[in-house]
Amino acid sequence: MVSNGCVVRGVVINSVLSPGVYVSPGAVVQDSVIMNDTWIGPGARLDRVVVDKKVVVGAGAIVGAGDSQIVNEQMPDRLFAGITVIGKSAYIPDGAQIGRNVLINSRRDEADFPADKVVADGKTI
Repeated sequence: MVSNGCVVRGVVINSVLSPGVYVSPGAVVQDSVIMNDTWIGPGARLDRVVVDKKVVVGAGAIVGAGDSQIVNEQMPDRLFAGITVIGKSAYIPDGAQIGRNVLINSRRDEADFPADKVVADGKTI
């Protein structure tokens, strides 16, 4: 489902996009829920991700790839089914690789990520 005001230049499969979402060319959003005013950069890939509003996903970022059997270390009772969650106004850096059952808290930016921009399955930023 794609709401009014979305711009989809990439591919969206089995997902829900709220108003104001922009999917750049080459980006793929699959089995995800994307809230208002989120920007998904060129070549980014999101699979089984819930994204809060006003999030920026950088170019070439891969979110939701990995082993869904590894539960989140801080919330094993809530993030155990392979879904990754990104909080409001977070910034996912270009080229980041984020696994499954990961929680990216609100208002995180590039400085909050590891130097190699890799967030393993089950981690929290």
